[in-house]
Amino acid sequence: MFQTIFSIISVPFGYIMRFIYEFVGSYGLAIIIFSFLAKLVTLPITLKQKRSMIQTQRIQPKIQELQRKYGKDRQKLNEEMQKLYDNEGVSPMAGCGTMLLSFPIMIGLYYVISQPLTYFMQLSQAQITEIADKLGHTMGSGYTAQIQLAGLMYDKFDLIRDVSDRILRVDFNFGPINLAATPSFGNFNIMWIVPILSALTALASAVLMQRINKKNGLTPEGQTQGNVMLTLLTPAMSLYFGFILPAGLGLYWITNNILTVVQDLALQGYIKKSIESSQPQKK
Repeated sequence: MFQTIFSIISVPFGYIMRFIYEFVGSYGLAIIIFSFLAKLVTLPITLKQKRSMIQTQRIQPKIQELQRKYGKDRQKLNEEMQKLYDNEGVSPMAGCGTMLLSFPIMIGLYYVISQPLTYFMQLSQAQITEIADKLGHTMGSGYTAQIQLAGLMYDKFDLIRDVSDRILRVDFNFGPINLAATPSFGNFNIMWIVPILSALTALASAVLMQRINKKNGLTPEGQTQGNVMLTLLTPAMSLYFGFILPAGLGLYWITNNILTVVQDLALQGYIKKSIESSQPQKK
């Protein structure tokens, strides 16, 4: 069921990626531009998330007081917490919006990158099989099967151009990086730069956000150890997935992380104003 849902999401992403690629003529640049557009689309939700985080932190003393008072009565605690949220105009679930939206974007782009013939070039399975036959290529069943075939098509394009008018002669190389290939942990080469940069940019984004929160008094006391774990978890996951997924997806993560750093720096003023407007007015 989930595969069907993600496949449906991937169809419009494939059209968007194709449009961008035909406009700029570079597969890597198309991914970067797509990343920028995705960040732009999620900006309103990001702003709402940050405001919710600020409002939730502002009422932490009241939340802690309710926990001390009704800690042994979970039902009563939940009722009082909901009353507090309603009275303060706080939505505890508002902060989940960016995460909920970024996940299908990532999965949708994964399908576009890992299955470029289906989503990027909009070819049918029969046409894909015909291309493989003309090139004398035996397709595997793994997630890299289409990428491998797409890579062969670039050098032997004249043999398969008549299969469909939707076929594109795509160069998956972005500088020295083959975005259709998957970095191998056991084979040290230039491809390692993708998972490494993905991890480093994720770390930079997490550290910056923590510093901004600390500067504005949004870091709850007693959560230092938990914050350190969260700071290290995301880069570690980025490094791991960078070695098992196509480099094109790694380029998306790198771009998204860099844009997140720029966005957080640009929104510092917004965060400060939101904090000031959230403070009770002195009479």
